[in-house]
Amino acid sequence: MPSQKTTIGFIGAGNMAYGLIKGMADTIGSDLKIFIYDTDPSRVDFVKDSLGVKPLNSIGEVVENCRLVFIAVKPYSVESVLEVAARALNNFKKNKDFPMFISIAGGVKVGFIEEVLNRSINNNFPIKVFRIMPNINSLVGKGMSAMCYNGNITNEDAETVSEILETSSKVLFMNEKYFDAVTALSGSGPAYMFLIAEGLIEAGVKLGLPRDIAKTLTVQTLLGSAELLSSPEFFNTSTKDLKDMVTSPGGTTAFGLAKLEEGRIKYVLDSAVNAAYLRAKGLV
Repeated sequence: MPSQKTTIGFIGAGNMAYGLIKGMADTIGSDLKIFIYDTDPSRVDFVKDSLGVKPLNSIGEVVENCRLVFIAVKPYSVESVLEVAARALNNFKKNKDFPMFISIAGGVKVGFIEEVLNRSINNNFPIKVFRIMPNINSLVGKGMSAMCYNGNITNEDAETVSEILETSSKVLFMNEKYFDAVTALSGSGPAYMFLIAEGLIEAGVKLGLPRDIAKTLTVQTLLGSAELLSSPEFFNTSTKDLKDMVTSPGGTTAFGLAKLEEGRIKYVLDSAVNAAYLRAKGLV
């Protein structure tokens, strides 16, 4: 576990930040000191009251008081946030106190963060930058986070941040060149799953099931299917073979699958992920 002296600050207190903080608070508890700053006082109050974190009054205070600084704002706000953060960095006298920056802003590259900070600070301390792509499932401790970082990060630094993220998600280290694809697949993926769930629930209701029962059946089916896919026994089993385990020739599942294939569901999912990928790259 991270050191009890580890201080973590969030600039931005939206849903993604909330999910990450909740994982830390639930798993590590009082061993960590977690601070937040957001321009929306009502949001700060909500996160503070829900999770017991300490609010700060400015971006500068977060930078000055925290070893790990999460940049959890919308992508268009990152540059202005970093410029303010850099002014606080100019007050640092010792390299060992210099914070690490962890961006969860979609599409914002490590090099951009380095460039903004380097052009705005007056010292030569090495800038330490992580970029992560979490997803909303961190809210329930079942998130997926991809991680990359710049050349100033040590193995100890990477281990510290990874352990913190693992309180709310599975963590994969990967090359930054894959991040637009990660954003399109696991970053946006929960929304695709919610849409599929919505369709299944509505179909059950049309067949006469009470909505709460249709939702229970759908949710447990999705949960169980995910557990089966991820279990050590079946992880290396192809999805086709798993599908065949459910499908009897001429049976109900076969008729249902035929309709899904008729609707080109795999093509539709591919199109959705590709559209999100192009958007992540700024091409649409």
